[in-house]
Amino acid sequence: MNRRPLPYFLLFLTVALAACAGQVNLLDETKLHDTSLLTGDPCEAPCWNGITPGETSYRDAEVTLKSSGRFKITEESEAEGDNPGRVLAFAEGDNQPCCQVISRDGETITSFLLQLAPEMTYGPVFDKFGEPRYVAGQAVSEEQAYAVFVYPDTPIVIYAYVASGEQGNVSVDNKVIGVMYMAPSEMRELLTCARLNEWKGFVSLAAYSGAEEFDYVGSGVGDEEICPES
Repeated sequence: MNRRPLPYFLLFLTVALAACAGQVNLLDETKLHDTSLLTGDPCEAPCWNGITPGETSYRDAEVTLKSSGRFKITEESEAEGDNPGRVLAFAEGDNQPCCQVISRDGETITSFLLQLAPEMTYGPVFDKFGEPRYVAGQAVSEEQAYAVFVYPDTPIVIYAYVASGEQGNVSVDNKVIGVMYMAPSEMRELLTCARLNEWKGFVSLAAYSGAEEFDYVGSGVGDEEICPES
């Protein structure tokens, strides 16, 4: 397991691997059944189940997951050599792995990714958190794509399904299929290293995935000390 990629690439990586296996299904009912992004139960984002990036220790997060009775640890990396980073992957019950908890220094959780079953639409999320500051888009087939909504102040990244690939639209009806909770330092890295469009409203995904008339934040490349290789 590669423990060094920037956390916002993790869902991209998972989708790419699934696509290679011919099994891509962004609306996957076997992923995590969780609507706490909206309910705030038991804690508000960027906290989830008592785990807050930048605050919760790796050990405490591990204990929380193992003692819940709901989750099963499917893979856990250990620090190697001069790389102290650790990653813990888990699943809900006997389902396929859905989620990853990441610690850059091996001590404190710096981010975690939850891939979600499609139980929420973006509309209520938009009503709760307001307009995202930045958006990106990625098609994984002619039929499927996802939009990435970046909320630096929270800080979270929300992934939503877009039908019809790049020909589809960003809308309140898009199903939420994932969320990345991040420490402030991780969000700063995202904004430094990623190529993101400023929010321009509910328009086509194609506009957010490459239209030159849109303003961009970040360069997509940068000093390797700031933007580690994926």
